[in-house]
Amino acid sequence: METLRLARATHQLLERGVEALEKIGRELERYNDRQECE
Repeated sequence: METLRLARATHQLLERGVEALEKIGRELERYNDRQECE
């Protein structure tokens, strides 16, 4: 049972990490778009 709880926690952590990376990626795209316009 402990293994299942650990797996679920790890899964949630990975999901949050992926969401954070996607957010960073979007911010970088916006930044790059602004740089190209100057």
